[in-house]
Amino acid sequence: MVRRRLSPILVLFLASIVATTDGRRAKRGGESSSWGWMEDVSDFDGDAVAILATATLERVLLASKPDGGAYDGEASSSSLTDDRGDEPRGEDIASSTASKEGGGAKVGEASSIVDGSAPVAVEEEEEEDANISYDGSDLVAWINDNGGLVHPNARIGLDPTGRYRGVFVKGVGEGENEGGTEDGIEEGDIIVRVPWDLIIKPKDYSVDGYWNCEAIHELHRQFVLGDESKYAPYVNYLKNQPRGRIPSEWTDAGKRLLHTILDRREDDDEGLPPENNKKGYEETWITECKGEDTPLARAAFYQFTSRDEDTLMVPFYDMSNHSNDPKKLNTISQKPERPGQPFVLRSTRDIRPGEQVYISYNRCHRCWFDVSYKDCVSYSFYGTSDVFDIFGFVEDFPQTWKFNMNLGDEDRPLWDELNFCLARDDTNSGGLVVTFGDNYTRDPDEESPNMANVVYLGRQLMRLAEIEATMKNDDKVMETMPKYEWEMAWTYHQALMTSISAALLASGLIGSDVQDQAGSDDDSEDKANDQNKRESDENIEGDSEDWKEQSSNDDSGDDSEDWDEPDEL
Repeated sequence: MVRRRLSPILVLFLASIVATTDGRRAKRGGESSSWGWMEDVSDFDGDAVAILATATLERVLLASKPDGGAYDGEASSSSLTDDRGDEPRGEDIASSTASKEGGGAKVGEASSIVDGSAPVAVEEEEEEDANISYDGSDLVAWINDNGGLVHPNARIGLDPTGRYRGVFVKGVGEGENEGGTEDGIEEGDIIVRVPWDLIIKPKDYSVDGYWNCEAIHELHRQFVLGDESKYAPYVNYLKNQPRGRIPSEWTDAGKRLLHTILDRREDDDEGLPPENNKKGYEETWITECKGEDTPLARAAFYQFTSRDEDTLMVPFYDMSNHSNDPKKLNTISQKPERPGQPFVLRSTRDIRPGEQVYISYNRCHRCWFDVSYKDCVSYSFYGTSDVFDIFGFVEDFPQTWKFNMNLGDEDRPLWDELNFCLARDDTNSGGLVVTFGDNYTRDPDEESPNMANVVYLGRQLMRLAEIEATMKNDDKVMETMPKYEWEMAWTYHQALMTSISAALLASGLIGSDVQDQAGSDDDSEDKANDQNKRESDENIEGDSEDWKEQSSNDDSGDDSEDWDEPDEL
């Protein structure tokens, strides 16, 4: 692995390294000749890219909180590690909306166009969260009364800010019937043991199974039964979850914004991650699983696919939030080896009163902090973009990124990929560590970015900056979708800019006069944005008009030449 540290000071240092144009050949794709893109690099301004990348990381490194993960102006680290939709995620996402079942226009759908030229604002009605005051007491009692065990010092509820829900260790004296103790939860304690009979599972369960249509059908059957279900305390909680938290469940306007951010307007095979997004409701549930198309079936599908275990729905356990930060992650789970066995979650260290209980949704991934992979019974290949795509949130650091890029053209595509891990640097307050490759890398030199990668990512970074400058404050576009989709799309946008900036600066292949420019009195990010704006005013105006035209066509039924209707994400 090739590792570079990026502290607030080193960001400026690395950005000052002179750029080269002697890029290596693609590591993948089978092409042995020089790249065709080399004839089209004259317009690539490495200095401007370095200025923008430096400014982007300065926002993260210098403004982030000590506990890590806060994107400046976006969600905080605590809210980035939220559980799939129980509560709105992010400091600025104090409330959100989702589609409502029943008659009338769904929330997030634009009504008829008044003048035929501009998008009409969504009439947002706050969907009441039936679980807003949910403390899980009925669920805990149900588990304990039916042969299971929930640690007496564990609770379900909102964090002190009231913004998101998870599993926490009770404070001393907390709780109506039985308060927490000073001991909290000790290392090795069972946090929850869920008997087999209380787990919603497929009839043909296998510990090695990672996908099962029957499991989704079973959850749907229980949703239909509702209060009559043997899992009623759990099922009713799931049924009351807000809708529209997963990108593939977003409105057309929200999906179109995300596709714009991902640079996926024409060809779904190109653009930024997540690639093609994961299979959605229609392709998976309707086509593959032969399920019925009803609001309840849709709800069951998204609740199933956005929970941690592959083929099991485990009460209490799957209300825990996600983190791969070794300082936060404090549990390990043991899934049933065979039918009839319980699901067990244990603590891996002492968890203090008031502290949150964390699980990992992609445990033992390719950038896992323990390179020995001790205690790993399965190995995840999900990266940060997959976590966003499947679970609907941007994970805190550490993060895992993979960028596939076409370095050729339509006639002669030449695909390459850049893998890297992005983590906080324990030796530098607020710093980041970029590790090219991953724990499986055999030849570190082959994983370092070449100039072709830098040109591709540099152009993407400039494009993302243009989008932010022209669209993020556009109230008319914002009003075409629920607030939650708008906020989460921009949170992911910032995560992309942060990861790309870190990789570019760590490459050492951009910037020749950056140090002087970044150290001047003027704000470096403003310089980059101003330059972008001057160079692309005409394109920007066209993008804005295309967006408005498409928003109008959503209601008029017309097709737009500039915007393809997004496929199910």
